[in-house]
Amino acid sequence: MFYLMALLHCKFRNSLQNLEKQSKISLWKEAEMFSLDYIHNQVIHFPIALLSTSALFDLLGVFSGHKKLYSAAWYTLLLGTIAAIVAVLTGFIADRIYGHMSAPFPIIETHGSMQISASVIFFALLIWRHVNRQATAKPPLIYLIVSVLAVLVLFYGAHLGAGLADRY
Repeated sequence: MFYLMALLHCKFRNSLQNLEKQSKISLWKEAEMFSLDYIHNQVIHFPIALLSTSALFDLLGVFSGHKKLYSAAWYTLLLGTIAAIVAVLTGFIADRIYGHMSAPFPIIETHGSMQISASVIFFALLIWRHVNRQATAKPPLIYLIVSVLAVLVLFYGAHLGAGLADRY
């Protein structure tokens, strides 16, 4: 995935450089948001949406009794965890700009540490569900509690990230 993103970045940059030579206008400055340094801001919304929706589907499944919601929760958890891995990787690239991960403690005050923690929790929930073959079954109460707590950690980490990007 990272290789594909890097390849697209190189192709996009080469296209812009060719246009720049032809028009003598610096288009690269205008297209800076597509560089790997800024791609994190465009990727982060997928894990937030998918992982919180997964927890919501599980809760709705418990209260409504619709078993298909557990399956939907499983797939959004799977896709959200993959998206979280991509978001963490692009976050390390974006950290070259902000540099806040040079001092990751205390964890509760650092966006990167909170989001890595949330991603690890969701990855553990994914493994738990897979190992126990509960992808389409009603999850136990402890799973639901951990899932909701992980969403809260994710939202708080997103709040800290919005502060880094001056988007309060």
